[in-house]
This record gives sequence, C-alpha cells and structure tokens, in this order.
Amino acid sequence: MNAQHADRITGVLGILVSASYVAYARQIEDGLLADEVGAAGVPSAVGLLMMLASVSLLLKGLRRVKSDANPTADEPATWAAHKLALYLLAVLAAYVLVLPVAGYWVSVALLIGAVSALAGAREGKVILACSVLGATSLYALFTLLLNIRMPAGLWPTWMGT
Repeated sequence: MNAQHADRITGVLGILVSASYVAYARQIEDGLLADEVGAAGVPSAVGLLMMLASVSLLLKGLRRVKSDANPTADEPATWAAHKLALYLLAVLAAYVLVLPVAGYWVSVALLIGAVSALAGAREGKVILACSVLGATSLYALFTLLLNIRMPAGLWPTWMGT
C-alpha cells in the first residue's frame, strides 16, 4: 500500500468516524444552566474539526503526485502517523460514549490518560497524575470559575442522590 492509498483510506474512515462522533456528541443533554454553546458544543466542534482534517487528508490522497525517485520511501512514517490519528479518533469516540455514563470528570481523566499514553508517556504515575490534575483543573475551571454545569453521568442515580 502506498502513501496515497493510505491517505484515501484514512480520510474516508476519518470522515465516517467524525460523523458518528458529531452525531453522538449532539445527543449529550444540556444541564439546567447551559449556555448558548451547550454541553455538546465543544465535542461537536472537535468532531467537525476531525471531519475537516479527514476531508483534507482525503483530498491530499486524491491529488498527491508520486515522486519519480522513490514513490514508497515515506510509507512506514506515513502509516505510523495514520495509525496514531486513528487511535486518537478512537479515543475521542470513546470519550463521547463514556461521557453520559461516567460523567465529565471521569471521562476527561480517561481522555487525558489515553492521550498521554499515545503521546509517549510511559510511567503510570505520570499518566495518573496528569489525568487526575488535568480533569480536576478543567472541572474546577468550568464549574467554579465559569459556572457551567458539567454532565454528572449516572453516579448521582447510583448513589441515590
């Protein structure tokens, strides 16, 4: 498989995944104190950006002109980048699926941990610290400073509150 073919496949898969991501993101319920953007605003924007990137990758694959000297020289590096992009798309899709069940803090902590691992963090303590501190900081930013109610998930119903 050459890089042009890989770009086409990844672009089409990215379009399909991002469309599903946006569809699921738009199903996130708004809280009572939701603003104009709503709880689904940021995930929908991320999904649309993923779709834009996928469309540009597909167009790149359709327009790429192979080098006459060595047309397959960049295949391993290109495939590694495509695999990383697919893993990140899967992580974002999992975030949208987990958010209504686990709530914002748990979902963001898992998202940060997964992205940290994909970015190269190898020590479990570092990943755990980044996840906990990052999720806590974002939760505090939105709930305490901006007064935006974040999705609680099913925890309150499980705990009887």
